Amino acid sequence: MAGILKHIQKETENSSCELIIVDMGSDDSTVATALSLLHQRKLNGCVIQNGKTCPSSALNAGLQRARGEYVTFLFARRVYSGILESFYATACHTAADMVFGSLSADDARLAERQAISRVVKKKEGADYMIAALEGRLELDVAAVLLRRQFLMENQIWFQCDCRFGYGEEFLYKCLLRAKDVVQAPAIPVRMTELELRRAPAKPAGREVFQEIDAMVRVRDLLWCEHAQNSRLIDLMVCRRIPQAVMHCVDILIRNGFSPSAVKTELKKDSYQRLLKIGSCTGQELRRKIYRWNFPLHKYTLD
Repeated sequence: MAGILKHIQKETENSSCELIIVDMGSDDSTVATALSLLHQRKLNGCVIQNGKTCPSSALNAGLQRARGEYVTFLFARRVYSGILESFYATACHTAADMVFGSLSADDARLAERQAISRVVKKKEGADYMIAALEGRLELDVAAVLLRRQFLMENQIWFQCDCRFGYGEEFLYKCLLRAKDVVQAPAIPVRMTELELRRAPAKPAGREVFQEIDAMVRVRDLLWCEHAQNSRLIDLMVCRRIPQAVMHCVDILIRNGFSPSAVKTELKKDSYQRLLKIGSCTGQELRRKIYRWNFPLHKYTLD
């Protein structure tokens, strides 16, 4: 934790910020250590004890406590470098609701032109979402800057008690409702040497279906607020949701469920019906769904 806080202090040395650390019911000295480190490094911040809960609820607790103009999220297992100063400068210059980074030097140059030029057409949030669903853009909730008032006005929160898909759902909601979405000319770089190692995961059960539910909620939002964007809806219905279903299938099989048992679980909530194929369905996913629905042999993982 000390290394991460030192890194954040360096990343924010040219701006005033508030650091909110949310503890999820730890039974060791995490809270005391965090408070001590904040005091030692003279960081403006606090520690919230949120009880034994999931990350989505902890993130909501942090959002409720935040008072700054912009907010970002720090995950101990995904730490990025070289983005906050550029993100904040971009946000101040463009008055953006949402800022995220570039994937390459070419993206960064284009992002810089879009931010300063009135001639270059700026993309809307739906355009970026299409790029993400097509695999041309990578978004990470740990590498984004959001205007806090925009979140409050639109009542955008992380889905409570959700462990799978909550970050992706949150980002899609932001993209779909933000008036100004801007790509900053900064390339996020993972600081793997600072990241905490993930504890061995417990075998997953039906809770993995939360990923499907998250994408279905996004689909419903599209139907209500972006019904005219047929490309975006097709990508969600015939690509992203089927991907989520098959991802859950693979997780459960890896955790010892038989294919017949998984199919039984899928049918309980009609998830099997979500395996729709269309023009937006990639060939690999199309083959995977076909093998699952019409197995000539026992279904095997790729």
